[in-house]
Amino acid sequence: MLTARLDTLSDLLAAARSAYRSGDWETSYASFSRAGAIGPLNVDDLDAMAGAAWRSGHTGEAMRVGELVYLRLTRTDPNSAATKAVELGSAWLSRGEVAVGYSWIRRARGLLAGAPDSPVLVWLTYLETVVAVLSDDVDQVAERSAALRELASRAPEPEPAFEVGELLEAIGEQRLAALASAVEQAHPRTAGQACYRLGEVRRLRGDVDGALAAYATAHRLGVMPQPGEALLRCALGDVDAAWAEIQAALTEADERGRARLLRGAVEIAFARGDLDSAERHLRELSVSAPDTLPDALLHAQLLIRRGRFSDALAVLRAALREFRMRGSEHEAAQAYRWMAAAHRGLGADDLAAADEAAARLHGG
Repeated sequence: MLTARLDTLSDLLAAARSAYRSGDWETSYASFSRAGAIGPLNVDDLDAMAGAAWRSGHTGEAMRVGELVYLRLTRTDPNSAATKAVELGSAWLSRGEVAVGYSWIRRARGLLAGAPDSPVLVWLTYLETVVAVLSDDVDQVAERSAALRELASRAPEPEPAFEVGELLEAIGEQRLAALASAVEQAHPRTAGQACYRLGEVRRLRGDVDGALAAYATAHRLGVMPQPGEALLRCALGDVDAAWAEIQAALTEADERGRARLLRGAVEIAFARGDLDSAERHLRELSVSAPDTLPDALLHAQLLIRRGRFSDALAVLRAALREFRMRGSEHEAAQAYRWMAAAHRGLGADDLAAADEAAARLHGG
């Protein structure tokens, strides 16, 4: 029995690690979870499990496992523990939990006291600048941004272990502008990402001139302002130019940035009435981005546009359950909106009206 149990643990770990390497986050997280129920995981497997949990939407579990990784590392590898504390600080900030995020940032600062220049020290100082911006502490913004500039002059801009875009999504318009200004000299690309996000905020609220200005600044700082700029041109009626821009961007994109561009390409294909191109990009998206729950909305739109209303409803109901579990109010509202469209297509106007009311309750 013991041998069989060990074989099962070994098989689960092999499956979890393989799924993690291939980007199948949900399978990786589930396999690590099952393996952990059988026996203790080593720190590398726990770290991978935390990453898989985060990328598949299990954010609470990602935080819990990440904290376990941090506790283990503090006893054996303080520098790696500091890196984990920086990651956790960024994750909490991305959820709008400034106080909790800052507590992790302080822990990282304590672990790195007196440490030589390093990429993690640069990102720690960057996060301290973010906290100062979020706290509207003008003096601290000036002090931390100056420290960041000095540090960045001695250390190369690091590749973060976390996704900067997730953090920027938690920052409002005025603070995005302040953050871009604070970090532009030290880290132009990070400032460019903030400017791109600023352009997205402005685009979504209808500020065309402000969005174009932010996209232009992002481009000047080395960040391709896509798909936002193409989506804005599409909304302004220049669909052919938007399509040309997004196709050019896809040609130049690396694998990491391709999924975001593909989503924009699908939306522009819908605007062109080109359902075949939309379907082709959706197929690629399902391969390149295994965690495709938000893309279920695009898939449902394609089904609705092809007149497959019942199939669309099945996709939307499954997605809606997940959106509710994740607390994703905006996505839930969108799901209800498209459910209303599907019900209208089936002639079920009463159900469509109920869906629209539900969308309003979710802020849609």
